[in-house]
Amino acid sequence: MNSADEISQIAEDLSSITGPEYSRRGINDITVSPADTRQIASVLDFAYKKRLAVSAQGGETKQGWGQGVRPSIYISLARLNRIIEHPWQDLTCTVQAGCTWSSLQRTLMLHRQFVALDPLFEDRATVGGVLATNDSGALRHRYGSLRDLVIGMTLVLPDGTIAKTGGKVVKNVAGYDLCKLMTGSFGTLAIITEANFRLHPIPQHIRDFSIAASHASDFAPLLAMIRASHLLTQSLQIRRSDSGFHLDVRLNAHPESHHDGILSQMTRDEGFVLEEAPESIWKAREILFAPDAIVLRIATLPVDVCEYADKLQLLRPVIQVQSISQANGLHEVALRGSSNEIEAIIRQLRADATHPHTTISVLQQNRDIEVVAFDISSPVLSLMKAVKDQFDPNCILNPGKFFAEA
Repeated sequence: MNSADEISQIAEDLSSITGPEYSRRGINDITVSPADTRQIASVLDFAYKKRLAVSAQGGETKQGWGQGVRPSIYISLARLNRIIEHPWQDLTCTVQAGCTWSSLQRTLMLHRQFVALDPLFEDRATVGGVLATNDSGALRHRYGSLRDLVIGMTLVLPDGTIAKTGGKVVKNVAGYDLCKLMTGSFGTLAIITEANFRLHPIPQHIRDFSIAASHASDFAPLLAMIRASHLLTQSLQIRRSDSGFHLDVRLNAHPESHHDGILSQMTRDEGFVLEEAPESIWKAREILFAPDAIVLRIATLPVDVCEYADKLQLLRPVIQVQSISQANGLHEVALRGSSNEIEAIIRQLRADATHPHTTISVLQQNRDIEVVAFDISSPVLSLMKAVKDQFDPNCILNPGKFFAEA
């Protein structure tokens, strides 16, 4: 921890880069708001030489995800909030990392386009934060992951070097694909300052449905039929409520195609009732991230999603469990109850996860829970450490986020 005199000197040095009105001193840290990529590069160059820990800030909706040491310098991206260009004919856009997700989508909507992603807390979450945490929701079923949507980035490496990767067109194979590496890196390898996205037309014929059952495994045959069908299914999720489970389905098909009727017949054939549902069902996972909840993200194979959703409910009544399971095998689970009980359950879930494709991460936790956020296998951990050493040998960017001292 830096002394008061050291903090004062650091604050003075950083003020000379951003201007004193964009530098704010805390008790043990300084927050600066650079105006552009070059100022961020200057701040990182300073921090790298002084070996000062740095963390980027956006809307702070996911700042607490994972672990990590408290940095000496916070770099706020609030001033990097512009949409730089939107060549709508090419279905691409370039946006600064501090722009909120909802602001980006509203601008793109003027040409009836959007980035086909539904992250948490769109009004506050920034483009940079969404990329850093690789956040996505049920739209992933139709459009793929965030790594499929980002086609280029401007980065500032830990030593202050400005780098560009990818490009502004969808078909681009030049150079190393650092976009995929940076997406989900939690700001440990570089600070993203701009991103280029591929866009999609806004769906014109959305209809939302929900199917109720006592157990998630009851949905397995129907879910397999929907996946194998020609239905224009945009989103699929299994949602746990107090009354049981719901399979939520979003269709995007012209009314004359009668896809709703086909889905209704499939549902009846399996002994279920298809009901219209409000659009709010796709925001249900935001409720999981209440301040009093410990939230896990669990990845399983898609074929195991129903069985695993049922398994999660066996944790009741020892603790309170809420879950949203995507059809692609991603589960987000909110746990409430005794910290000791929750800690024991997390350890047991990890011990039972013998399949190599099952991973369990603790996104949101409190100080009473003593479990590592990311349980990473040894071969993968060694590779991650090697990459971190190459990009950030002084270990200044979000140290400790994935593993101790790195």
